[in-house]
Amino acid sequence: MSMVEGKQVISRQELAVMTQDFRDGKPDARKFIIIDNKLYDVTEFVEDHPGGAAVLMTHVGKDASDVFHAMHPESAYEILANYYAGDLEEQQQLPSDHEQQQTDGPNANSAAFATEMRELRDRLKREGYFNASGLFYTYKVVSTLGLCAAAFVILYLWGKTSTLAVIAAGLLVGLFWQQCGWLAHDFGHHQCFGDRQWNDVMVVFLGDFCQGFSLSWWKNKHNTHHASTNVHGHDPDIDTAPVLLWDEFASANYYGSLDAEPGTMSRFFAESVLPYQTRYFFFILAFARLSWAIQSLLYILNEGSLSKSKRLTVFESGSLIAHWLIFTAATIAWIDNIRNMLLFFLVSQTTTGYLLALVFALNHNGMPVISQEKAENMEFYEIQVITGRDVSMGPMGDWFMGGLNYQIEHHVFPSMPRHSLSKVKPMVKSLCKKYNISYHDTSFLKGTMEVLSTLEIVQKMSLKLSKKAF
Repeated sequence: MSMVEGKQVISRQELAVMTQDFRDGKPDARKFIIIDNKLYDVTEFVEDHPGGAAVLMTHVGKDASDVFHAMHPESAYEILANYYAGDLEEQQQLPSDHEQQQTDGPNANSAAFATEMRELRDRLKREGYFNASGLFYTYKVVSTLGLCAAAFVILYLWGKTSTLAVIAAGLLVGLFWQQCGWLAHDFGHHQCFGDRQWNDVMVVFLGDFCQGFSLSWWKNKHNTHHASTNVHGHDPDIDTAPVLLWDEFASANYYGSLDAEPGTMSRFFAESVLPYQTRYFFFILAFARLSWAIQSLLYILNEGSLSKSKRLTVFESGSLIAHWLIFTAATIAWIDNIRNMLLFFLVSQTTTGYLLALVFALNHNGMPVISQEKAENMEFYEIQVITGRDVSMGPMGDWFMGGLNYQIEHHVFPSMPRHSLSKVKPMVKSLCKKYNISYHDTSFLKGTMEVLSTLEIVQKMSLKLSKKAF
């Protein structure tokens, strides 16, 4: 290490030595990240990271500049300064999102694309594209709550006399929960209020209380997904074994780690379930909402809030419990027979399961899955673009998918409010064309067929691996 103008300067070779213990998997290894060519020792901060430890761990020892700028407010720089460990030496710095050492070839092309994407982001901020419309989000919150009110009115007036009314109310509650999910997602990305705490308040209300999904559970998964999108071994959204396998990495790893003893559950799934996943794909989507709700409740009760705040843990636990109590009370009070109670429960749960999961599957499933080694040599912006799928649907599609049909734009600018995404889509698409970065834009039906095609390819691989293993 050397000193330049009072700053500690660290060479690439020194950094390699400093991070060797972490690469070797030693539990007490110090953890460093690189942001804007500065080194930060986040060893003591990992567990206290407001966005979750998992997302930070995916970038230890790497350049995290672009993902940091994409997902943090200005106030985060003050916190970051507390962990400053020195500057990286300019001539010997690690290849990073900001300065690729290669001057030609695909890496240079990707670096030039990333540079223009940063410039576009800064310009869009100056021009107000990141400023949320209070009128738009007021309308969204009120109209979404109106769906729940309409469902409860139907149950109150006709729940004891009409099975058709019970079904209609269940469908409306299912749609309400889906739309709550999109709104909670917007607030969870701090798109709406300048004060991040007010965004979190709305997530607890819309997510925990109204929808039954924990803010902390969601952030722990979703932040990691954004930081390492479709990166095998990092992105939790594609880690769905043994229920579904989405790529050759997951299939090979799963079958390579199996307990081959006859009669075990893992062998049953390997032989009799995964090789036929296209046959049951749509069936299990029905139970997606219930599965996530159960995971949310267990997470907050066992782990507590992501921020380690006891107050937030109490609020989240109370909101989730209240969600189920009110839902159950309405069912019992306004429906007078067990058959229709079960019907209301199943219709509402499965409706949400399909309405959420069909959209989620279109976002990234069936798009390229990247190894961790390859991801280290790729730009953040390129990863976000090539792993995302935009879906062109029109105004009703924008409403139904909650703006997630602009998945590529959302991933390169996660804090941009959804009403701006359609406006910036042509700009992002134009830059991708300029630098020959694959930009995938398709229809809802074609995208769904692509998802099914990927499942079929992987299931054929699973069948071969199963026969080979057993």
